[in-house]
Amino acid sequence: MGAQGRPGRVHGVETEYGLTASRAGRRLASDEAAERLFAPVARSRASTNVFLGNGGRLYLDVGAHPEYATPECRDARSLVVAQRAGDVLLERLAERAAAQAGAAGEPVAFRLFRNNVDSFGNTWGSHSNHLVSRDADPAALSAWLVPFLVSRLVVSGAGRWRRGRFTLSQRGDVLGDVVSNQTTRARPLINTRDEPHADPARHRRLHLLAGDTLTLEEPAWLAAVCTELVLRVAESGVAPPRGPAEPLAALRAWNTDPDAGVPAEGPGEVSAHTVQRACWEAAAAQVDDEETRAGHAAWGRVLDAVAAGRPSGAEWDTKRRLLTAWAAAHGASADDPRLDALDLRWHELGRDGNGRPRGLARLAEARGQVPRLTTDAEVGAAVGTAPSPTRARVRGALVDAARAAGRDVTVDWARFAVHDLAGGADAARAEDVALALDDPFADTDPRADTLAARMASEPRVGRLGGFVPPA
Repeated sequence: MGAQGRPGRVHGVETEYGLTASRAGRRLASDEAAERLFAPVARSRASTNVFLGNGGRLYLDVGAHPEYATPECRDARSLVVAQRAGDVLLERLAERAAAQAGAAGEPVAFRLFRNNVDSFGNTWGSHSNHLVSRDADPAALSAWLVPFLVSRLVVSGAGRWRRGRFTLSQRGDVLGDVVSNQTTRARPLINTRDEPHADPARHRRLHLLAGDTLTLEEPAWLAAVCTELVLRVAESGVAPPRGPAEPLAALRAWNTDPDAGVPAEGPGEVSAHTVQRACWEAAAAQVDDEETRAGHAAWGRVLDAVAAGRPSGAEWDTKRRLLTAWAAAHGASADDPRLDALDLRWHELGRDGNGRPRGLARLAEARGQVPRLTTDAEVGAAVGTAPSPTRARVRGALVDAARAAGRDVTVDWARFAVHDLAGGADAARAEDVALALDDPFADTDPRADTLAARMASEPRVGRLGGFVPPA
């Protein structure tokens, strides 16, 4: 995501999906719903944690949440395509699971949601990952990212209407720390676990937990571009903007009123608008390609529109205007429970029996009421192949080759090993069957081509095997 000559970066997003399932009108417990959803994966892969041919990862996460991690992407638009492909994969999985349950005489209806919180107060996340240099100063990155992330809800909040109260961010009230090595207990803005999934001498993986799961494509794209630009500013050595003295307190206040003044670091007060504007102004010097130029302009337009009270295109703003119009048309009070139900429907995936989108966001998109950046064709292609030229294409090709040949393999972001080819037990030849994929930018690898050919042609040796659940 940079002009020629600028060091590259890869990005990824991990999305946890909301899930409900019912059988004969009875809602299933969350763990049973998740197990039934992943039954087709468990039967075909003997696991509920699998890497796919498109370079992404599909798995059942802690808390019985289906989760999809996109392949590595080099630009924001590819990242949106990859996220949309994840939605398609989950929708298809739900269809397969429903078909299998129906064939077994136990029909189950599944519902999937791109959101972050349920009516009981449970929450799940949307985590973004950004490659940074090992030489980058973590303190300098945090000094920029903390004020940016707590104010970014103006641009990238998903919005939530709950019992008459509207908040810009679904995660804004549940994030519990600024920087931490925890992910579920503290729920920090920035997670500090040092897991680069790449050459550790050269790279770090910046793991951000502060974002909402966005359903509209343009806000998701803009959130990624803004974050890239702020990372560039932080890496350039420019002094950070004046942020809030208490970041989490500011996040709570701005979640309901982005114009609220909160105590700043130093004298005076700051609002979400003033912090975002400072970030936007500093980012202008980092614009150097078509995507960042378009993203920086769109960022400024959103800030201007929100400040003026005009429709901004931000997801929280678009959702709130729709719900407010519905309430006015139906004479509903702000605490009418039907508004809570409509808020949830905004995030739903899938289609009804007539082929119409179930979710209000997808329906607005189908009607042309909100812009779409991707096409069905490129999303369909990204279901099978990584949309961006990175090592994800190498990993995905190896996964497909192993599946086609029925091989026993171990896959991770930066490693692929075959256990049933000659050489695995021989230390001198071990690297022939266990490839380190330490360069995230390498979208071709002759070693991988050779290994794929061997998987297709050579006999199995010392296969480990694995547990396969009964059909």
